[in-house]
Amino acid sequence: MKTIEVKDEQLLLDIALQYYGTAEAIGEIVAGNPGLCNEPSAVVAAGRELGPFYPDIKLKVGLAVRIDDESRLMKKTVVKKIETDITTYMEAKWQEQYSR
Repeated sequence: MKTIEVKDEQLLLDIALQYYGTAEAIGEIVAGNPGLCNEPSAVVAAGRELGPFYPDIKLKVGLAVRIDDESRLMKKTVVKKIETDITTYMEAKWQEQYSR
């Protein structure tokens, strides 16, 4: 088990892809981290209610997230190592373009 720190603009999906190699790990991450929370400003900007956790809104920066290094979901085969943090959070201009 290791602990990582959430970077700016990271979603739960980003963490799953970066550390497990698969989106299937989202459920395991949520189960192993009951204190997951979103960036409050992102929740408000999305027009949602503060309080619940939303997996599709960026995580709170600096949040500690436990990753299970020995999970059966961990993809061991590496085609190409990604050297940078993965972020898929969409800026407002892209959100507007996709909502049209």
